[in-house]
Amino acid sequence: MAVAGDGSVWFAEDEADLMARVDPATGKVDEYKIPYEGHAYPRRLSADANGDLWVALWKAGKLMKVDHKTKQMTVYSPPTSVSGSYSVVVDKKNSFVWVSGQQADMIVRFDPKTQEWVEFPLPEAETDARRIDIDPTNPNRIYFAGNIPGRMGFVEVLPQ
Repeated sequence: MAVAGDGSVWFAEDEADLMARVDPATGKVDEYKIPYEGHAYPRRLSADANGDLWVALWKAGKLMKVDHKTKQMTVYSPPTSVSGSYSVVVDKKNSFVWVSGQQADMIVRFDPKTQEWVEFPLPEAETDARRIDIDPTNPNRIYFAGNIPGRMGFVEVLPQ
């Protein structure tokens, strides 16, 4: 779950292919159908500096943005179609959206301004990156963790 710019709390209903929005003042829950044909299986989500939400669509292998003001959902397709988008973290300073490609053993960076994708392969097969996070001291370093203790590490984008 993640908190949007308006203070509402959103969470993914993965097997129902829905996003749910909770109004903290009333406790009312509204559900929204994900605009994807087939099974999307939304997983983890994160808010950006604008308060909009970014959601990993695991089965679909896509990334989705939810505009917190209009509730409009936009689905983006990374270069690798069967990536298994599992976890999302947003670099609020640089406005990059980072996604774990759990099925493709990669970490992917998306620039919403330019619509550019960059894929970074992980060091070994079956890394199973399910959680990612940005190093608070270096926004070019993304930590990942898999489903067992030995599957962890980081990807760092070096300056050119």
